[in-house]
Amino acid sequence: MLSKRIIPCLDVKGGRTTKGIKFKDNIDIGNPVDMARFYYEAGADEIVFYDITASSDRREIMIEVVTQVAQEIFIPFSVGGGIRSLADMRAVLLAGAEKVSINSTAVLDPRLIQEGARSFGSQCIVLGMDVKQVAQSEKIPSRSSKSGGGGDLS
Repeated sequence: MLSKRIIPCLDVKGGRTTKGIKFKDNIDIGNPVDMARFYYEAGADEIVFYDITASSDRREIMIEVVTQVAQEIFIPFSVGGGIRSLADMRAVLLAGAEKVSINSTAVLDPRLIQEGARSFGSQCIVLGMDVKQVAQSEKIPSRSSKSGGGGDLS
């Protein structure tokens, strides 16, 4: 039987941990370093850090925050947001993260997943997906169902 794991995901916007609904109406809920330490001390199994506006703002991830979090926690740490290249992946891993999560760039350049896995190991590469169920159309030919499956990933 698989054991349950507690993996808090910290959304960060403007250098602060934020809480919103569907990425809107975000409110500041604290310093990401303090929040990561809190969850680590509370027994989290892993922490995920998403810089939710790095890609849309076309800026780099905040490496200094990644470094500070990595110095405070001693559990697996995944980082996403603003990662567009192997160099970005390398910088995040060297800053102390065990894994990198790519989302927007995976759509624009799917080869980056394979290149990252080849360069750093498949255990380091995570594909993050923000999914919304929509009706099938010519523009969106994949199927979806209320049971959650059915999309063609080939």
